[in-house]
Amino acid sequence: LARILVSFLSTPAWLLQQLNSDLIELTMSRLLKGNVMSCVFLMVRSRLISGMGRSTFSIGSSEVSTILRQNESLVQLSVASDDDSWNEESSPLHCVASVDTNQLSSNSPIEDKLAAARCLLTEGLLFGVFDGHGGPECSQVVSKRLFEYIALALLPRDALQRVVDSWEAGNSLPLIEVYNDPSTFVPELQEVYQASLLRYAKHLLTRKQKVFSMEEAMKGAFMSLDADMGREVLENESSAVLEPLLRVAISGSVACVAHIDGPHLHIANAGDCGAVLGMESDSRAGCWRAKRLSQDHNWENLHEVNRVLAEHPESESEYVVRDQRLLGMLMPFRALGDHRFKWDTNVRKNVIEKYVGEDLIPTVCSTPPYLTSEPEIVYHRLGPRDNFLVMGSDGLWECMNVIDVITLTGEYMSGRQTLQPVRFPHRPVSLDEIALLLEKRQEGLKLKPTDTNAATHLIRHSLGGTESGLDHSRLSHSLTLPPEVRRFFRDDISIHVVFFDQDFLRRCPVEI
Repeated sequence: LARILVSFLSTPAWLLQQLNSDLIELTMSRLLKGNVMSCVFLMVRSRLISGMGRSTFSIGSSEVSTILRQNESLVQLSVASDDDSWNEESSPLHCVASVDTNQLSSNSPIEDKLAAARCLLTEGLLFGVFDGHGGPECSQVVSKRLFEYIALALLPRDALQRVVDSWEAGNSLPLIEVYNDPSTFVPELQEVYQASLLRYAKHLLTRKQKVFSMEEAMKGAFMSLDADMGREVLENESSAVLEPLLRVAISGSVACVAHIDGPHLHIANAGDCGAVLGMESDSRAGCWRAKRLSQDHNWENLHEVNRVLAEHPESESEYVVRDQRLLGMLMPFRALGDHRFKWDTNVRKNVIEKYVGEDLIPTVCSTPPYLTSEPEIVYHRLGPRDNFLVMGSDGLWECMNVIDVITLTGEYMSGRQTLQPVRFPHRPVSLDEIALLLEKRQEGLKLKPTDTNAATHLIRHSLGGTESGLDHSRLSHSLTLPPEVRRFFRDDISIHVVFFDQDFLRRCPVEI
């Protein structure tokens, strides 16, 4: 409450002028009832978002677009086939045509992270959305390390042995090709992380699992990386890299990862990021259906609440989930990092209290771990009517519901074709097919989008969308809110929009 009030005291005068005495009186009555966050949200949002149109801080449409497009990027993957026949040698990666990504920060620095990569030793693409809390360190590290753990877990035993032999001989054998992220770790940290990755590879060689399980592979990768982040702190207490390792282990990150291999889609989710499939309706052209492929792990998920309560003594039930948070402190019930909720009492005292201070130690934490990094795995076989996958951090889903996200993306996909030259399939086509293609293009002109990136299109509508369409004033002011109040209106927003190659999915044999 003190932080909230201080932020309002430091708010520019133009913002405070929007608050009248009646609204403040109503707000204080809500405060007295203890509903602090909802009252602050109502006090600010109900008044400012609708009434800030008179502010001199408004910016033009071109400036709005410049801000929104600052972090957008495109991954182009599919290559048009020269014929209409199935080729067993063609790469399953052709299932993905392209990927639009974008981010808009609220926190400074941004705590979200996006990642995309191709597995080099197996078939498949990896896409991830990572939403950090308590700082950006954990999400940044997890986004760069988790895909390698998954890539190792997918390897057959003989390939895994070759990787271990190569690494032990001092040779570099990459597991993944990362898209749009040239950054690397400093050498001292890279050495620690590579040693942990080799250790995990050797552990995988000792497993006695006879039948491969994608679910177990992805769960094992998540949980092994999380365990390594905690272990690395304890093993490097006298090292110069202790401080960054500790920051990563104490901060946390939720994660939603998609693995796509041909028509096979697996979603691994731990936390409150989300993945939703957009499908063309069977009944009406131009209509869209949404299929959720992830569930939020928070207080709104009754199954999660019961799971957490069941893992601890009944005497702790009144404070394990309190004020809609884990131990009254943490919103997600599953996350990587956050080892202050996972380490036992002695480790917390000897590490956190010694190096950071006792303020970060949970007041009541008698039977850890209270938090798990185990993801939920969902499988979906892609079909001809599956058009795209939207993956987003909770900043997106707090602003828009699932149906609106899928409808906007579907309409965008229909309208985007008008921004590109007409392209016919690389095969003989009939006049009826040409007529149908041109008819769809004609309809798409009605939906011609402002943006050439679907993720940017979603961010634009999440901030400025109303029942009657885009409100430029609302969008402009959302982008120009001062840093001290911005977080009360929105979170960081990070989005992957994965478009599938419909031609590939139509021709893909059932047995693949």
